[in-house]
Amino acid sequence: AVVSTQSGHYGRVNNLRMKIICLLVSCLVLAMAQGKGAGDFDYFDAFEMGMSHAINMWNGMIKEHLLNEDMTGYNDTIVATLAIVEQQICPADTKKCSPDESWLLGCNCRDGFKRLGECRLKPCELFRYFKDSGPDGLAKFVMAESYSERYAVVFEYFANPISRALCDCPGLVDASVNCVTNYDGRLFSLLGIDRSVFDHVVDNFDWGALSKIFKGYMKVGCGVKDGKECITELTRMFSVAGTFLDNTFSSKDVCLSLIRIEDAFVSYLHTVASFNMETESISSIANRFVDAYLGMQREAICEPSCAGEVADAFYSCCAKDAFDVMFSKPLMKAYGKLWESIWPLISESSQRPDFSQAFKKYKSFMDLGTFCGDSTDVYKVREDRCDALEA
Repeated sequence: AVVSTQSGHYGRVNNLRMKIICLLVSCLVLAMAQGKGAGDFDYFDAFEMGMSHAINMWNGMIKEHLLNEDMTGYNDTIVATLAIVEQQICPADTKKCSPDESWLLGCNCRDGFKRLGECRLKPCELFRYFKDSGPDGLAKFVMAESYSERYAVVFEYFANPISRALCDCPGLVDASVNCVTNYDGRLFSLLGIDRSVFDHVVDNFDWGALSKIFKGYMKVGCGVKDGKECITELTRMFSVAGTFLDNTFSSKDVCLSLIRIEDAFVSYLHTVASFNMETESISSIANRFVDAYLGMQREAICEPSCAGEVADAFYSCCAKDAFDVMFSKPLMKAYGKLWESIWPLISESSQRPDFSQAFKKYKSFMDLGTFCGDSTDVYKVREDRCDALEA
């Protein structure tokens, strides 16, 4: 389903970030154990090593499990699998669904997409796009020599096609949710797997909240602000991270580089290294994490001599709208409901961590016009201009 594909992408990205942070923290703890101070430990070397390890891991998985030897197409196993799956994603357009023929997605899912009219073909179009263009995108990712190139490949070949499909056919969200919540396919029985865990998750997960969150994000991403397509502008916003990494690892002390904010970056790492899951509550850790993160962000975007260049790199009217929507009251309420449904599924404890304070702190970052205080008015001026355009 489209929704699970997109959420799975974010999940993998977050998991990768956590692995890199853990590696950095491990290096920091080791340095402390050896009696080394901040001046004796090169944090950026450790950061680059962690990032390179993660990229090498992804590249190895792509070459070993997905592509053929010369990286011109998928390997034989993937080709055979795609041929089987294609029959399920792109079935003959018959009036009546046969459970035997629709064993993967099920008839409820297929019927749900059929109700979308012309958009009923969108899942098949997406599948065939990734089938045909996926190898080229994966090969370019493996061959990329900079993080900017990698970000460009991920958005051009994978994230943006999904985003555009959702913009063209917003009904895909509810249709995808329907595929999960009313699943009547035969995959579990064919594999001999008990589906009780799946059913338990489906029954207790707040799909309505998830749908509201996706639709809120789509409202932003599918819009046009200041005459510019927001899918393109938000791609530029996220891709600035690649520029930061490239400049940092090239030892460039410029505005778009972590070297410029080394003290704040090191302080952030020290904070993360000090977390103690045995003595601290998850809520306390979340609050300290957000404090350290916001301190680093304030140095990165608010320093007067660099604020203009940083704002030019990412803060468009689309970005402002995204920030406003992400922490609007309806979505904040949806986040809370979603968390309430997730916690019992991942923990046996009835004491659900309270992240409201951490969310409130992080929300301050979403209003850059006031976040930087008296340091700069660059973001406030841009926000006023965007508001005037909407008036």
